[in-house]
Amino acid sequence: MKSIYPNSFGQAIATALLMTLAACNLPQTPASQSPVPEKAPTNLVALLFVKKDNLKNELRGEIYPIALLLNDRYLEIGTDLTRDLRDFGNLDAAGRARILSLNNQRVVTNAIQNFTVVSNGQTLGEFQVEKPIISQFSCSSIITGQGNFQSQTSLQAIFDQLPQSRTGGFSGGTQQLDETWRTAIALSQAPEISKPPAPSDADLTRYREAALAFGKTAIAAVANGGAIPGEAVVESVQVVDLDQDGSPEIFSTVKQGNSANSPSRTPTGFAAVWFSDQAGQPQLLETTQASVSLTGSQRFPYELLETIDINGDGVQEAIVQRTGYESTSFEIYEYKNKQLNRVFEGAGYGC
Repeated sequence: MKSIYPNSFGQAIATALLMTLAACNLPQTPASQSPVPEKAPTNLVALLFVKKDNLKNELRGEIYPIALLLNDRYLEIGTDLTRDLRDFGNLDAAGRARILSLNNQRVVTNAIQNFTVVSNGQTLGEFQVEKPIISQFSCSSIITGQGNFQSQTSLQAIFDQLPQSRTGGFSGGTQQLDETWRTAIALSQAPEISKPPAPSDADLTRYREAALAFGKTAIAAVANGGAIPGEAVVESVQVVDLDQDGSPEIFSTVKQGNSANSPSRTPTGFAAVWFSDQAGQPQLLETTQASVSLTGSQRFPYELLETIDINGDGVQEAIVQRTGYESTSFEIYEYKNKQLNRVFEGAGYGC
């Protein structure tokens, strides 16, 4: 099933949906209760940003909507105001507030406000949206939900706890901005949390060897015979068990070319490799992707953010971030019949 909706169509549905959800008071899972085991009919997948304003030395928590799961379909439901603000020019605070109020009915966090935040298979806390704001992401102006963690959890504690590999930021623009942020996945319906399997050193060695072989083949296929100098190396290996059957699935990233000593604009190959390990035999999954950068980019274009059960069926979905030249977007994959199927792509920002 491929359920990828254009943003305009998704937002048209979103407007009607938000009115329904608000009227029905969509149930939220309290922090004190265990997750409901039955399949979640509605779940908002989002990115939590903990942003540090380097000019004011202040922290701010924001929910960035990625996709709404509704009736087994994923809808792109964010509110992008980039064109509106561009058409009106550099608005003052009052002007931005007016645009925000005109889009109030389209803001999903007005109806869905409570989120469970998860990072690396661990629940970090419960976050509650207090108000919508317009945030700047490179050239994009997008409505997010600003709020705080419940109980005694502080934004500073979460910022310090999140891995440095999940660090980004933005500075400049038409307004004076200098922000550093760290991110985690947030869900409106609390998921079942299960720890990934702990592979042995021998297993990890075997996985790296398989990832390298699969990655080199994938990069060569997209290079179309073009020469990519340098050896291929495995940059990362993440071991998960999507269907909880005891046999792991492995996500790895492979890079070829453009070391620190390479000339500028040296072609670089990247591969995001998914494979399973059935009875000690690696099996490549069709989801494996590869690309070649001709600009000598050092930034890896694929990142597995989290594997987590979004729809409550006992099988984890994979949430992937795609990063290009001044652009970021997100993908969600479901694992069925021993293959990963992409069921959502979108929620992008950038220039």
